[in-house]
Amino acid sequence: MDKKILLGGAAALIMGAGLYAAPASASAISVDWAGEATLSAVFADACNENPADLDANTAITGNTDALSGCTDDLPVWKTSSEYKWSAGGTLANGLGVSVGDAAADGVAITLSGAFGSVSFEDGGDSAVKKALPNSDGDIDVTGEKFGGHALSTSGTAGYVVNYQAPSVGGMDLYISYAPSSENAATNTDKYLDTLAFGATMAAGDITIGAGYETASANANACAAQTLTATGTPLAQSIAAFQGQNCGDQTLMGIGASMSVADLGLNVGYTALDTEGGDTTTYNIGLSTSMGAYSLALDYVNSTLDYASTHADAVDSTQTVLAAGVSTNLGDGVDLGLSFSNNSVNVLDQGAHSNYRAEAKLTITY
Repeated sequence: MDKKILLGGAAALIMGAGLYAAPASASAISVDWAGEATLSAVFADACNENPADLDANTAITGNTDALSGCTDDLPVWKTSSEYKWSAGGTLANGLGVSVGDAAADGVAITLSGAFGSVSFEDGGDSAVKKALPNSDGDIDVTGEKFGGHALSTSGTAGYVVNYQAPSVGGMDLYISYAPSSENAATNTDKYLDTLAFGATMAAGDITIGAGYETASANANACAAQTLTATGTPLAQSIAAFQGQNCGDQTLMGIGASMSVADLGLNVGYTALDTEGGDTTTYNIGLSTSMGAYSLALDYVNSTLDYASTHADAVDSTQTVLAAGVSTNLGDGVDLGLSFSNNSVNVLDQGAHSNYRAEAKLTITY
């Protein structure tokens, strides 16, 4: 009799445990993952762009040394693969939760609902970047590279919190907040409490976006840097530009994208103002399709305008013209061909150009 009672009690406990665990097995959170593998061959010309006697004085006044000639390289082959995961769903109370890979190590977590959405991410994006619908202008090139549009100040670093308000009449509002550029929130951090704002307006096939960010430097952490004779001319050029990068910064950007039939157009302009100088970039991009082929053409122009404390009336400029064609071979396999021409003039020393051609096979799984 006692055994029956014990067995009956054990069965009741097991059934109770099963009923308690049932909601977990029917979780609203689902997990997805996707991967990509690539095989590429890159053809490019290589130049020696580091004159031996380039020093602080010649960099400021203009270096007259001739750059060595450029030679065609043999194709560089490369294979790579990566996968990303995400999990998300809507809870019974209506709160949306999503988790996924973050830009830095760790995860990005987003909570959403009638209030809009709030995301938390180490190394997250500025509201300026989220608001601009145009290309970022960061095209693969051979040689020196400015990196396209500036999409954040130095203050948006470390941990970033992003808020997106509910859409109203085709308008989306974005706010980002970076507590600390070094993710330490101490008085020795270069920037604390950086804010950015952005907005997009969609009307039919046209989307227009704009953003603004301001970052106030911590004066106690601002140590001026000077131009040194190490690295390539571009490295020295950027070192000169960033000499006062710990100072106050502002960023303004505006962009637009539109589509008409099979033609897509995107344009954008960004201006980053720092105590060391200004960076201005604009891009124009066209895309279309012809049968099974997708075609793209991009133009990007960037200028580093140095403050007079570094180099009076001396700038560094870059112009990139790129073209690409791609087609789907079926079953998640794409073939693409791209070409870019990179024309750079570092510290008004004279323009020189490099080309880069790439054939890439992309397998999505």
